[in-house]
Amino acid sequence: MEFTNIVHTRAEAFEILKLIAARHGRTLCLETCSRALGRRRKAGSVELCDALIDLLAAAFGVCGKELRSPLRGKRETSRIRQIGMYIAHTSFGMAMSEVAVGFSRDRTTVMHACHLVEDMRDDRDFDAIITSFERIVHSAFTAWRNVV
Repeated sequence: MEFTNIVHTRAEAFEILKLIAARHGRTLCLETCSRALGRRRKAGSVELCDALIDLLAAAFGVCGKELRSPLRGKRETSRIRQIGMYIAHTSFGMAMSEVAVGFSRDRTTVMHACHLVEDMRDDRDFDAIITSFERIVHSAFTAWRNVV
C-alpha cells in the first residue's frame, strides 16, 4: 500500500499506521486494553497518539524511539512529548486518561504537560510554533478523524 494525501476508510488508516510502525521497527498492537477504557477507545487512543508521535518526530527532528521511551530523556525530547500530549488533548479532544494511554504515561503527567504548554503559550514565539503545528496536525488528521 502506498501513502496518499487522503485516507478514506478506517481500514486504510490502520494499514498506513501499520506501515509507519513497521518503518520504526514496531508492531501495531490493537488488542491491549485496560478496564478504565473500552477496547475500541483505547486502541484508537494508542493509534492516534502513535501517529502523532511520528508526526512530532518528523516535524521537530527528534527520534520517535526517544519520544516513546518510558524514561524522561533529554529536556528537549520531554518538551516535544509534552507538546504532543497537549495537542492530543486540545486538538483531538481526547480525555487526559486517553492521552495517558496513548503516550504510555500517567494521567497526572499529561495534566502537567497540558498546563505547562498552556502557560508557555504566553510567549509569542512559542505560541507561533504551537499554532503552526496545530495547523499541520489538523490538516494531517482531518480525514482520519472523520472515519474513526
